[in-house]
Amino acid sequence: MKDTPTATSHEGHASQSLGNAGQAARLQPVPAAPSDSEPAVGESSVQRTFTFTSAVTGESVTVTCMPGCTVDHKADSNTPTHPHDIYCNIPGTAGELPLYGPLCTTRGPEDFRFLSWQIQSHPFSARPAERLPFVAIEAIDEHYIEYLEPDTLQMIIGRLQKRVDSLREAHAQLVNVRTAYVNLPEVAA
Repeated sequence: MKDTPTATSHEGHASQSLGNAGQAARLQPVPAAPSDSEPAVGESSVQRTFTFTSAVTGESVTVTCMPGCTVDHKADSNTPTHPHDIYCNIPGTAGELPLYGPLCTTRGPEDFRFLSWQIQSHPFSARPAERLPFVAIEAIDEHYIEYLEPDTLQMIIGRLQKRVDSLREAHAQLVNVRTAYVNLPEVAA
């Protein structure tokens, strides 16, 4: 029985089979689509390329990073690397939310990553959609909404906006209910 390589996300998420070694060798990275817009802050318009030795085939493979990638690919270039271990990343903002309660391991408030995001690309993924840049949103500490292409991300943004509007309604209602409750003669006494 042949050993079947698997692709595992670098965040410890689900694995997927790449098939046999010949199939993995045929996987080609999909270059990022050119953009008519200005590069993002800190993003270089110069495409970075690097070469690594495939741990599957032993062949030398040249990869072009997605624009703005901040991953240092020296380690990939210096040792034989499995193609599914190659990824590009652009870090986004990392929000924090101080919480109390059952999610916490201490009695005080703990900071949880909240609605953080990053742009990634896995150029040798068995799933073609992962080869193109996509957004991964960390909803809260290590719970992700991943592989969001532009249209799906826009849908998520719309849904989040509706939920934020609903939370604003909940806030106003909570303020009114608490005020009314505190002013009850039985509670005020």
